[in-house]
Amino acid sequence: MTDLPILLVEDSRSSPGPASRALDQLRGRPYALVKTSTLAEGIEHISRSKFAAAILDMTLRDGMGLPAFLRFQGKAGTVPIVVLIDRAYEDLGVEATRRGALDYLIKDEISGALLDKVLRLALERTHTVLALRASEARYRTMFESTAAGVYQATCDDRILTINPAFCTLLGYTSEDEVLKLDFGTHICANFEDHLAFRRELEASGEIRGREMSLRQKNGDRLVVTHSARLVRDSRGAPLYFEGTIADVTAAHKQAKQWSYEASHDSLTGLLNRREMERRMQTALENAVIDRSTFAVVMIDLDGFKNVNDRFGHGAGDDFLRHVASSLREAVRAGDLIARFGGDEFLVLLERTSEEAAVRVSQSLLKSIASNEFLWTGQSVSAKASLGVGMGSASDATWVSILERADSACYEAKKSGGHCVRQFSGEGASSKRFVAAGKK
Repeated sequence: MTDLPILLVEDSRSSPGPASRALDQLRGRPYALVKTSTLAEGIEHISRSKFAAAILDMTLRDGMGLPAFLRFQGKAGTVPIVVLIDRAYEDLGVEATRRGALDYLIKDEISGALLDKVLRLALERTHTVLALRASEARYRTMFESTAAGVYQATCDDRILTINPAFCTLLGYTSEDEVLKLDFGTHICANFEDHLAFRRELEASGEIRGREMSLRQKNGDRLVVTHSARLVRDSRGAPLYFEGTIADVTAAHKQAKQWSYEASHDSLTGLLNRREMERRMQTALENAVIDRSTFAVVMIDLDGFKNVNDRFGHGAGDDFLRHVASSLREAVRAGDLIARFGGDEFLVLLERTSEEAAVRVSQSLLKSIASNEFLWTGQSVSAKASLGVGMGSASDATWVSILERADSACYEAKKSGGHCVRQFSGEGASSKRFVAAGKK
């Protein structure tokens, strides 16, 4: 039983009306009542107080029929209304229920049991409405306060509703600004990604945790995890889609940074040994697929220990960064460079011939020698020994190609350094290539 009273609006000028008499028949008087005898008083009460239900006589001295009901209903809101009518005007009761009344009762047929049954139905409806309101209030609070962006959009990408977090995440100050935007072309940073997202959503009905890039008001990219579902009508036709976005830009950047650090040398910014080994395996797999050849160039600096001994390790680190920069200038687009360890570097040349690999190696040697390194005003010459090893689909592993390059590099260093050697045959090195200017 609700704590809210029942409002009874019934003409009782000469004697208690049928609803009052029926309520008197109930033992224990379980209902709290507020009684009025005119439409004006009823409207005043329903406007300023809360009621669980209302009983309205449709033959009051200051209001009769459907117009009286509609005036009263306009102030009652969601309060369930039971109307009282005479038998001769039962059609008014039918029309009132069609217009929103809970039920109608014929005055001459009202009994305590019947009225009690109707009021209990009204109170159940009130409880349902109150529970629904509480649920809506909780949802609205969650909708307004959640840190995730929440939205609804039509199937042609027009924004229907958003929460404040959606505005904030995209850098807008008002909801009206966002409601003018098209979700696919204005908010999503990549329209093709959005089309793929929508196709999958229409096929599966729901997507969870898809990483996407959105465009902020100032043009910056925002990386989010996007979850959405497609809402359909009773016939299965799409109505709209709704979803949430959570900002993961910082985590995305951190993950990229971790990935970069895991695959790159911290001193020079080149690939590290582990990543180059992975790339050589990929190059071998590509050679199997397209029957191409590739080359590995091993580079060992000549006299690096003297730099450390003469100027200190700080100079040695700068010297290695200087050499890394020289190597970048000499390779082709798509060639890969790694610091393989200490003062050793490795260059991977995919889909190349022996002749092209030798030409690139000569360019590397020339670039290292020609870029002057200065430390505290003193010039330090940079020289290196280079070994070229060719690889193809016939090789079992990338290790054998690396061994060829290493063997050729050893031969270059053993012969005096500052030159290029190409591996050939049974571990021997043929053709000695010397940088221009070497005596």
